[in-house]
This record gives sequence, C-alpha cells and structure tokens, in this order.
Amino acid sequence: MTQHFMSFIDDIWNKFPTFKEIKNTDLTNHNLLWTLDEYRNANYVNFQTGKKELYRLSILIENYAVEHDTTLLATFETEARYKYVEERYTEILDKISKAWIIGNFNNQFLHQRPPASAEIVSCDGTNISPMWIVITKGEKGPFGLVAEDLGDSDYRGFFTSNVDILEKVIEDINEQLKIKIVI
Repeated sequence: MTQHFMSFIDDIWNKFPTFKEIKNTDLTNHNLLWTLDEYRNANYVNFQTGKKELYRLSILIENYAVEHDTTLLATFETEARYKYVEERYTEILDKISKAWIIGNFNNQFLHQRPPASAEIVSCDGTNISPMWIVITKGEKGPFGLVAEDLGDSDYRGFFTSNVDILEKVIEDINEQLKIKIVI
C-alpha cells in the first residue's frame, strides 16, 4: 500500500514534481475564458482559483461526457455540494455509459434512484474528501480537473490531459476506496 501525504494533491505532485513548479494560470481573467479544447491542448495548467471558475470548467467536462457518451468521475467535498447539482447530475447520469460519484457523504440514500451505470461512493475519512475532481475520457485518453479545497472558497490544483498523471489520480482513488474506476 502506498503511503499518502495529508493532501491528495501533494500525493500527485510528489510523483510528478516538475508539474507542481509550473506557474499558475489566472482563471479569473475574463479575457481568458478558455474553451475545453484550449485546456486540453495546453495538456497541463496549474491554478489557484475560486468556485466560479471550477464550476465553469466542470460543466465543460460534464457536457463533453454527455455529448460523447463517455465515462465520468466526479468528486464532491460535501453532501451539500452534491445536492446543489443533483438535478443536473440526475440528467447527466441518465445520458452516459458509466459514472462514479464520490464524496464526503454520510447519507447512503444521497441520490434516491441512481441509474445502474452510476456508482455513488463515500470517501469520508480519506484525503479525497476535500477534493474537487471531474474527469472524463476523450479520443486521446482521460482529461480533467483536480483541485483541493483550501477553505474560504479558494482552490489549488490543475487541469490536465496528461494520461500518466490522471492514471495516478485514479489509481490513488481506487486504492484508498477499494473500488475500480476505469476511464
């Protein structure tokens, strides 16, 4: 079993230290509203930002998953954060082939009737709990955002289409939660 740092994101950056050193991109600059293709073409983008920017990026990734009927992994820091998007996620889960919804959930009936293609998993007590992760798969492999809640609506993390990094993210989640996510 791998030894984990207190921070999930530090676990990943420890395995890919050169990526941690990449200068942050300001996602709050309204002149820099990237398309999903621009994010994907960048391959790797570090950021420290707020909820609004991550919410926009999450929707771009989720919409891609729906348009291409591909798998989706989404994590939520709290039940309340999932409840905020539950109606939209109910529609998403009905339209895609497979999804993993992971969160710091205490309520086993959080999603009343998830489709058979969706797995809802609690990450309570792990370093995944403060994470905002949304990953799907494109024609060249997985891509997505990985961000850690720093408190006060501030997040640090990255967007990447680097297969090695995202495989490590998924491997860490699988190991800690004893599940099998395949994206």
